[in-house]
Amino acid sequence: MKRLIGWPRWSFWTWCCMLLVAGGVCAYYLRTVHAAGPTAAHLRDIFPWGVGVGLSVLCGIALCAGGFTVAATIRILDLENYKAIVRPCLLIGFLGYLVAFLGFVTDAGQPYRIGLLITWNSRLALAGAVWSLVLYAAVLALEFAPELCKRFGWREPPKPLRLLSMPLLLLAVVLSVLHQTSMADLLLGAPNKVSALWSTPQLPFLFFVSAACAALAAVIFASWHTSIAFARGLPANLVAGMGKALAALLFFYLGLRFADSISRGIPLLVQNNDLQSLLFGLEIGLFFMPMWLLITERDPVDPRVVYYSAVMVLAALITNRLNTCITSVEATTGMRYLPSWNEFLIAYGVIALGVVAFSLTVKRLPVFSETC
Repeated sequence: MKRLIGWPRWSFWTWCCMLLVAGGVCAYYLRTVHAAGPTAAHLRDIFPWGVGVGLSVLCGIALCAGGFTVAATIRILDLENYKAIVRPCLLIGFLGYLVAFLGFVTDAGQPYRIGLLITWNSRLALAGAVWSLVLYAAVLALEFAPELCKRFGWREPPKPLRLLSMPLLLLAVVLSVLHQTSMADLLLGAPNKVSALWSTPQLPFLFFVSAACAALAAVIFASWHTSIAFARGLPANLVAGMGKALAALLFFYLGLRFADSISRGIPLLVQNNDLQSLLFGLEIGLFFMPMWLLITERDPVDPRVVYYSAVMVLAALITNRLNTCITSVEATTGMRYLPSWNEFLIAYGVIALGVVAFSLTVKRLPVFSETC
């Protein structure tokens, strides 16, 4: 007997992501339509940024800035051996900003929260965010223009239009880095509410370097899983080279972090058993362990070591951003932030949507291509 209703043939992880997206949509509807008052999201004036901003906005902008910066660096320096990671970096950069944009919109969906999230006019901020999203989409479209035109039977774009690719990419780098810097400056604008472990004048530059680390880690992570799911990924020698570059960036980041802490008289070792010190130690450990693994790994580099290192770097980025916007505020105010279930569902639903979009793009376009 034939089935009247056919279920999509999705993998287990695709079903998980789609369920998270559906759960996020339902949670956002319940929160915006039926919730009332600022206590509905378990946030107060003292915690203007919660899990939603920490996971989707801060981490999304980090991937955006890092992805476009790495892609532009490869193009400017004409690194022939690494041109295959340009497209994954551009796609991760675009989807990172899309996740950040959706995270901002969903978190600022309640009128009383908009004034806490930004310090300028909300309409101007959203307009700038939309135009930035259009710019990043244009960079991505020009990169995949030959394949898109061939798929839809269109003529290829004229050469003068393709020449805009590099200027638009540089503009995308500038805007994404400015977005990242503005988020760090907003945190530095309230020094009395942010712990000295994370409040530093070097925070914008530390955010930038950690974003570059996260972009490389995201490409390695994505290549590993797409090679398993679709048999499309980066060659092992290229992944090994990215692992070495990631180790160098991690060494540079930790050196900056330790030098900044020493100059401000902040102890480098965890001396207390409070939650703030433990989470700070976890953050530093998640940055240090992959660096150590990649530096001590002998040739030929095991792809599994590079993959596990990338996972730890992504976990370190998430820990750093959440520590910066939540743990540091808890440490200075002595209050505890308890996120609600709908905050978690909305944040993870937005992230899952970005994962699904990446998977669909890789399935239909040559993202991991050595000829790009």
